[in-house]
Amino acid sequence: MRALIDARPALDPRRTGVGVVTDRLIRHLPADAEGRYGAWYLHARGLIHPRRFYGDVPGLREFPSRIPARVFGPLSSRVGWPRVGVRADVFLATNFLAPPLPGGTAAVLLVHDLAFLRHPETAPHMHVRWRRAFRRQLGAAAAVIVPSSATREDLVATGEVDAARVHVVPLATDPAVATSADEVDAVRRRYAIGGPYALFVGGLEPRKNLVALVEAFAALEDGWLVIVGGGVPWFPDGEARVDAAIAGAPAGARARIVRTGYVGDAERRALLAGAAFLAYPSLAEGFGLPVLEAFAAGIPVLTSDVSSLPEVAGDAALLVHPDPGSIADGLAELFADPARREALAAAGRERVRGFTWDRTAAGTAAVLHGAAGTRG
Repeated sequence: MRALIDARPALDPRRTGVGVVTDRLIRHLPADAEGRYGAWYLHARGLIHPRRFYGDVPGLREFPSRIPARVFGPLSSRVGWPRVGVRADVFLATNFLAPPLPGGTAAVLLVHDLAFLRHPETAPHMHVRWRRAFRRQLGAAAAVIVPSSATREDLVATGEVDAARVHVVPLATDPAVATSADEVDAVRRRYAIGGPYALFVGGLEPRKNLVALVEAFAALEDGWLVIVGGGVPWFPDGEARVDAAIAGAPAGARARIVRTGYVGDAERRALLAGAAFLAYPSLAEGFGLPVLEAFAAGIPVLTSDVSSLPEVAGDAALLVHPDPGSIADGLAELFADPARREALAAAGRERVRGFTWDRTAAGTAAVLHGAAGTRG
């Protein structure tokens, strides 16, 4: 089997969860001895400064296209050209839609969530033309991979795809990297965090329910809230909405809210390691990678009781309904109860052992092998 992976999300300099998943699949799929894998991406700068992005991955071939992204994207979505210029048995579309493919190449779509249907106001970038293309590709895809049973149920309920072609392959997280007390102290000083803090990590978009989180925290008289993440291009008002919610909080609470913006991996790890707990009351998630990241880092988790989050968290997190009152109760409970935090942290460390990238890659490879037999 010859399989191509759409590596574009992995090479975004400010990659989100989709980019992390794509990168980890690229790094773990080549371990499948029965398949040959390649990474396809756009890299117009390579005409002048060629480079390899995955030279450290044994057996992986790279197929850069020299067409600029600002040209490839609009043309391919509107007129079906240019196509991916590499023939393969199967192509893994890592971000919902596949680009135009050569004849005889089967497509497997990685569908991360259906939030754009349940909460359309959170996904203005998934406009009518995009949704029409998504329905068309769902009907033609050899297979569809989703990260949770909740997402599978949402997708099958649309009636756009046969249930037999939808496969659940859970995601994973990396083992925690040891973080020293000095690193944690340094990041606390850098952002002037003055006490135990609840940490949010993610993009500043409505689906993450940050306005409700800020409103919930504003009802507390102690503790700190640290919001890590920057704006997302598909919802440019996201940061302004969060800032407005913070500005509307009482002065005492407002002084205990820190917004860091986008941070690098090292700072993110230190902020996780130093947190009292993760606060992730999202409205809808296809999976919820930050929950696993917190488990791996050994910190407790507060998250929503909706969408895929109970499926991922199991009994290892405090589940709350994603309204301000319920979130506030959960925040107050975890700030006040060290024994509860320790019990949840221990449960999270145990639960995360069941989620590995090798398992995710093996499940993905099995779907790709099956899809490759349908090409033509």
